[in-house]
Amino acid sequence: MATTKPEPRGAARLAQAGACASGLALLAIATAARAATAPPVEPTLAVSAVATDNAELASQGDRRKDVIGEVNAGLIVRSRGARLTVLGNAGLDFFAYARHSEPARVLPRGRLDLNSTLVDQWLYFGADLTASRTRADPLAAQSETSTANTVSSVSLRASPSIAHDFSPTLSARLRSDTTITRNHSDTSTPAPDGSTYQHDVFTLVRKPTPLGVQIDGLHDDTSYQGDGAPVLKTDSLQATLSAAPDSDVMLGVVGGREHAVYAGTTRDDTTYGGVLQWRPSPRTTLDLGAQHHYFGTGFNLHLHDRLPRSAIDFSLTRAAQASPATFGLNGPDSDPALLLGAILSSRTPEQPNSDRAVDDLMLTRNLPGAFTQPQQITSESAQLATRGQLNLIYNGQRNTFYASGWYEKATALPGSVTITPGLSFDSRQWGGSLGLYHRLTPQMSGAAEVEWSSIEALGTRSGDSQHQFAGTLSLTQRLGPRTTLSAGLRHFASHVVLNSASTTSEVRENQAFAGLRVQY
Repeated sequence: MATTKPEPRGAARLAQAGACASGLALLAIATAARAATAPPVEPTLAVSAVATDNAELASQGDRRKDVIGEVNAGLIVRSRGARLTVLGNAGLDFFAYARHSEPARVLPRGRLDLNSTLVDQWLYFGADLTASRTRADPLAAQSETSTANTVSSVSLRASPSIAHDFSPTLSARLRSDTTITRNHSDTSTPAPDGSTYQHDVFTLVRKPTPLGVQIDGLHDDTSYQGDGAPVLKTDSLQATLSAAPDSDVMLGVVGGREHAVYAGTTRDDTTYGGVLQWRPSPRTTLDLGAQHHYFGTGFNLHLHDRLPRSAIDFSLTRAAQASPATFGLNGPDSDPALLLGAILSSRTPEQPNSDRAVDDLMLTRNLPGAFTQPQQITSESAQLATRGQLNLIYNGQRNTFYASGWYEKATALPGSVTITPGLSFDSRQWGGSLGLYHRLTPQMSGAAEVEWSSIEALGTRSGDSQHQFAGTLSLTQRLGPRTTLSAGLRHFASHVVLNSASTTSEVRENQAFAGLRVQY
């Protein structure tokens, strides 16, 4: 969990990783700019002031009033070319406190994705840069407008791959994913150690016509910063026999062997299961897989459906993990703009027009940049994790509505022998959010938003828990084609129970805020 030893050079390493990732992103953007006919980069700038009666998110009786100034500088990148695509929304958030309740901080945020073709039909390269925030203490309060109890997490993924179609039915792919995550905190609570996640896969596919076969070789390796030994290492080889009884359905039977090393345990087991792919229309996709593994039953379900005015995305996964990168937290499916783009693509088929329509909605109705998700809790041990996420968005003539719900349970992998109690953190968490955005006049809209979350510690800290709730009312006035002014009120509440220390605490915060946002 987050109470691990500090690393003196952690900030320098984070800066190095960020500089390397920024250089990669800038190189991609510059290359795309030369090939694109439209400007691939749109700068954004937002300035806001938040008056709060509890800047440090302290317990009742220790509250301190302050005014938080925030400046958000970012880039919206949408460059699509024949050989290079760069997409994303990323930037830096600057926080300062008028009465110095918390130290001033600069926190990165957002995501940039790059996909390129180096050699046609053979060599490819992909990468992404992700910056997010999580809690220094998983069982303490955290508000989106305060830097109290906040850890900044930056992940960089590099994915070279070789892929080739030898014939219309026979293809092969070799891909290597390396994801490096570094965490940084400016508070007295040290940030959790970073991680390196290595994922290598080889795939040979003969498409079902109507019968097919697929052979997969897989290597996974997760290690933590400052510790050369892998926390979880798996190798597997399996084959899938598939059949396509119809053009929109594919069924498969999977079998193979796997080898896993974790927490002083070595496991060898036979894997078996099945897969289903269903594509009933261009708007609907369903992928389902379930297999027996060394840890029990693992499964993966993903459903995406788009209607003329709504889109839904549902995922459910159970797998072994030792890093948030395993599950792809803060991935593209956490971005409301992507679901909005799927809805609007049927009305504005040309991609640039669809992008502009999404930007206009996000700006004028002050929609959130991401759906709520489970907290990134770094346990520093191999775990069995079950995670579910449901995102729904509806867009009408005057109303936009979204709903999000999630659940995650993470416990030590069965058979774990060596687990450090101070570093391991088993937990169960769930939560969600709702938002309604209504256009009051052609230039003004109102919004009502609520979000909630609960985290329960399991294992050695069973009985410890934290629950929090936030509600927001706001108005947004359009001042120009790309400029808006927003103001509103927010209430935040948190309840913490620590049975391990026989204590309980309550946190309450009220805010009034106003801000100006410009998208160039």
